[in-house]
Amino acid sequence: MSHYQTLGVDKSATQAEIKKAYRKLSMQHHPDKGGNEDKFKEIADAYNVVGDETKRQQYDTVQENPFANFNNMGGMDGNFSDLFNQFFRGNGGPFQQQQSKGNDIRVQLHISFSEAFYGVTKNFNVNGEHITIHLKPGAKTGQRLVVHGKGSPHPFNSQLPSGNVIIEISVELNVENIIDEKNNIWREYSLPWFDIMKGTKITINSLDGPLAVMIPKHSQPGKVLRLKNKGWPDYQSGIRGNLMLKLNPSYPDLNEEQLEYISKVHKIHNGNI
Repeated sequence: MSHYQTLGVDKSATQAEIKKAYRKLSMQHHPDKGGNEDKFKEIADAYNVVGDETKRQQYDTVQENPFANFNNMGGMDGNFSDLFNQFFRGNGGPFQQQQSKGNDIRVQLHISFSEAFYGVTKNFNVNGEHITIHLKPGAKTGQRLVVHGKGSPHPFNSQLPSGNVIIEISVELNVENIIDEKNNIWREYSLPWFDIMKGTKITINSLDGPLAVMIPKHSQPGKVLRLKNKGWPDYQSGIRGNLMLKLNPSYPDLNEEQLEYISKVHKIHNGNI
């Protein structure tokens, strides 16, 4: 099954369509919501490739023509023994010129939303080697870490260095918090429309714990409040973005007396009283 089939999109899908499909499937198969963990990881792995334009282009090229690279190696038209000698004989063939170390090993590391925010230490084994990595706060999906010299040994020359372990991060989706490119976290909060307009004080559950927020008077439904330095931390600098809180109105059922008050307010607003 291709990565596109895993995400349920056509090969011609846009990046936005792929991202939308990934979010939908991630919520559907999230282990915390009773989903299958293997399926969830399969979806994350697929998005990690086709959700990145560069990786997607490389993936599509290989899918269309798995033997494309043979064009740079003399093709398959010659004698097989000549091809073998070209690769492995000690005459400076392309293999010896290009491979100066062992093969790299790629590892998919899935971490939770909270682990990405607070930072985490992970331990695992690759090729019998114990590896410990320390992730600082602010890791994101698609981020890569390189552990030098812990990959596969060189297949023909033990004197050459081993390859590297390349760790690709995949952060589990959190549907309540959307992170933009400036490390701002976007959230929505619903409250009665009259509280939005007359102003009030609310308490939200932020990534830093309970957070008191003042809704200013004369706010409008859809207003976005910016809470400075309450967003996602930058992985390198540690500087945090903002928490962008969008106010969504709710409309409770009103009785006749309450509706009458609303009618009076409406008449006053229109200058009829």
